[in-house]
Amino acid sequence: MLFLFNETVFDLGDLVSVLKDGTIPLPAAQFETLTTGHLTQLLREALYVDPMMATNKPDRTKHLAALIAYRAPGANALLGVRPQGATGPDDVGLRFANVPMLILTYLWKRQNDGVLGPDIINEEVWCRVTENLHSAY
Repeated sequence: MLFLFNETVFDLGDLVSVLKDGTIPLPAAQFETLTTGHLTQLLREALYVDPMMATNKPDRTKHLAALIAYRAPGANALLGVRPQGATGPDDVGLRFANVPMLILTYLWKRQNDGVLGPDIINEEVWCRVTENLHSAY
């Protein structure tokens, strides 16, 4: 399974294997009870601390992406933005989307070729996705 987390496409493979590999500091039983509200708070906190976490902490980011895909079926893309002047995690904006696999595969190839940039992602995903784009409250 491919997942776009800000500027990086991750190949999550088998979600359950990724979640149970011991990297996430949550017991497996908590994956089932994690609410969307708790998940969005986790994401906001992580992105507030490191807005470039997909680049700086790819392993942690991959696990967060797996959590999103597991707890929010259909979501395979996230845009998280910490605005300048943000005073806390609640200021971080989140957008989830269900992006067609064809587009994710195209982005994955561009990333592997070393030519994926924010302009391509915006054009291919965030400018095109309208009815499937949801804001996280």
